[in-house]
Amino acid sequence: MPISPNRGSTSGGTLVTLTGSNLAGTTAVKFGTKSATSITQVSPTQVTAVSPSGAGSVGVTLTTLGGTTAPVPFLYVDPPYLCSLSTASGPLAGGAVIAVNGTDFSTATSVQFGTHAAVPTVVSDRLISVTVPAGAAVGVVAVSVTTAGGISNSLPYTYVGVPAATTLSPTSGTSSGGTAFTLTGSNLQGAAVTFNAVPATAITVNPSGTSLTGTTPAGAAGAATVQVTTAGGISNSLPYTYVGVPAATTLSPTSGTSSGGTAFTLTGSNLQGAAVTFNAVPATAITVNPGGTSLTGTTPAGAPGAATVQVTTGGGSATVPGGFTYILRRAYVTNAFSNTVSVISTATNTVLTSINVGTNPSGMAVTPSSTRAYVANSGASTVSVINTTANTATGTPITVGTNPRGVGITPDGAQVYITNNGFTTVSVISTATNTVVTTITVGTNPYGVAITPDGTRAYVTLSGSTTVSVINTATNTVTGTPITVGTSPRGVAITPDGTRAYVTNFSSGTVSVINTATNTVTGTITVGTNPFGVGITPDGTRAYVTNNGSGTVSVINTATNTVTGTPITVGLTPFGVGITPDGTRAYVANQGANTVSVIDTATNIASAITAGTGPFGVAIA
Repeated sequence: MPISPNRGSTSGGTLVTLTGSNLAGTTAVKFGTKSATSITQVSPTQVTAVSPSGAGSVGVTLTTLGGTTAPVPFLYVDPPYLCSLSTASGPLAGGAVIAVNGTDFSTATSVQFGTHAAVPTVVSDRLISVTVPAGAAVGVVAVSVTTAGGISNSLPYTYVGVPAATTLSPTSGTSSGGTAFTLTGSNLQGAAVTFNAVPATAITVNPSGTSLTGTTPAGAAGAATVQVTTAGGISNSLPYTYVGVPAATTLSPTSGTSSGGTAFTLTGSNLQGAAVTFNAVPATAITVNPGGTSLTGTTPAGAPGAATVQVTTGGGSATVPGGFTYILRRAYVTNAFSNTVSVISTATNTVLTSINVGTNPSGMAVTPSSTRAYVANSGASTVSVINTTANTATGTPITVGTNPRGVGITPDGAQVYITNNGFTTVSVISTATNTVVTTITVGTNPYGVAITPDGTRAYVTLSGSTTVSVINTATNTVTGTPITVGTSPRGVAITPDGTRAYVTNFSSGTVSVINTATNTVTGTITVGTNPFGVGITPDGTRAYVTNNGSGTVSVINTATNTVTGTPITVGLTPFGVGITPDGTRAYVANQGANTVSVIDTATNIASAITAGTGPFGVAIA
């Protein structure tokens, strides 16, 4: 007599069907010695009964008026018990194969996920696998297993929505990684984040699953794809750009005025989007070339001394080798009637200090290193040496010829040329020993002196004549025939490219232009009354000439060798003129007014500073 099913729960309650013949009038069904809890006569060939509680294998018998059947086996099975799910969450669409661990699974027929069921594969009495069915909605459902022994306890399973990524901030960062980021979206619980398939770290998701934070991994410079992966699936992608770590190679120039405003060029790599700081103060007007290999900018103001220069981009920071040196630009002015030199800060246009020198100081010059200044004391026939760091006169004044006036220093800083206006000579001082190493006879009443940029020649104006002598600095001898200029030449300056010398002719009211290649005068320019000092801008485009007899300064366009605009009014009897290395200002010593005029070379407007008594010569450090 067949029985189906042939096993059931130890707690009873299993509905079984017995099939056979002559079953009409069934009076009893027993499971072992225990009677079924209910019997239903379905037909003469079929009877159903509900099993009582029991254990182990028992024989099932059916009794009618005709007798009792032979027993058929029935196995009491313990109900299943769930211990764990290999995965406790998954996409709403289902489809994941998970393992269910527990006991008494050998007769498992169904795994229930909320209201949806799936047929499992029995691996062993303690393990089944099942494909998760699709869920009805995002959220938690109960999972249970049905076996011949009954329905198990339940464990939670979470249906998770597909994650969506909305925004990423920032959208770029260093290729070395380590950039903190925030990503917003939905269904982000339990998220992992990848950048070009490389996992981000330190992921923290807010409780609602709408945002997360993390730290980027390292990546190759360029575009990257960012995706979020959860148990619900893989999100859409967001763009991210890895920026290469910047590298700084060279900075030019490596020094500039402490007042800022120095134009600079920096070379390197990965400089796109760069900011540049000098001692943590931002530079301005930064422009980066398209390849990110160089940039230009303007220095901020800074304290005198060394400055650390850093380049910062989205890829990180780099320090410029060697840094930058801020120089306190100073205008040194000789005061002929107080035997002093005034030191003026070009940043503030205020007098910083006054230095005692010799009698009646006149011309002066500063070494290329800006560490020393040489002052011609015309009333003492000596030269004073100033330490420009301490702003004090050092050592014993150097004895030269009578009435020294002009001072010129070679570009290498090795030799100083002093014109002795009371003689016919030029004294040559070695800066290594601060002694006169030779004396050169040049002509009548030498006054001004200028050295060519290559240091090979010195041009000396002879105020007692109408000529200029040229000294070969290698041999310290006069070369060629004196060059004829105007009457009583005084000042001389040479263009930065060394091609021309401009000479002021005091008694002629003119400036002569000498071609230094041929040592011939190629032009004569009419300026103001009694032109004296001359200075040329660092870009070589303009020459500023002091007109001693008219209290003005004429500006010469060196391209056309013509005077441009109206003469600039300064103080009475202007003598020396000095121009700052950045070309933005010209300083003029007004002896008759006891002032120094400061000319803004962009506007050619002058302002005045009170200096010492009888200001005469100007040199810029």
